[in-house]
Amino acid sequence: MRVNELKIQVDLKKERIKRQRSIVEEDGAVIMEANQDDQQVMMNKSTNWHHQIKTSKNSSTEIDVRIMEDEVIVKLVQQKQILKGMNCLLLVSKALDELQLDLQHVAGGLIGDHYSYLLNSKICEGCTVYASVVANKVIEILDKEHAD
Repeated sequence: MRVNELKIQVDLKKERIKRQRSIVEEDGAVIMEANQDDQQVMMNKSTNWHHQIKTSKNSSTEIDVRIMEDEVIVKLVQQKQILKGMNCLLLVSKALDELQLDLQHVAGGLIGDHYSYLLNSKICEGCTVYASVVANKVIEILDKEHAD
């Protein structure tokens, strides 16, 4: 599970606990009082993020893009031998720049025979970005570079 998913799960659990406290017993029957505002907030929280996982044509690269409010999180996993002389971080940051995303933080590491990178960025004001568009753009640029 990702951090954002965990936050949503914690919020849902808090809501369930709050609703359990509002249970009223009358004549042996249990009646639950549902607050319509609470239900609307939980619906908004659960639909407020977008997620896309995409694999490149050569199956050596996997992109996981998550959008939560104005934040875009890109996880890039590539096989070690694919990166011969290729600086994928430069290419990915260029793709994010073309999509008008402000790169905030980059982390990476080698796990087994795969490089794993995590890029956090903010959506610039007035821009609309979809997870599928980000994933497709990054895969397109990496596949094009790999083909050359």
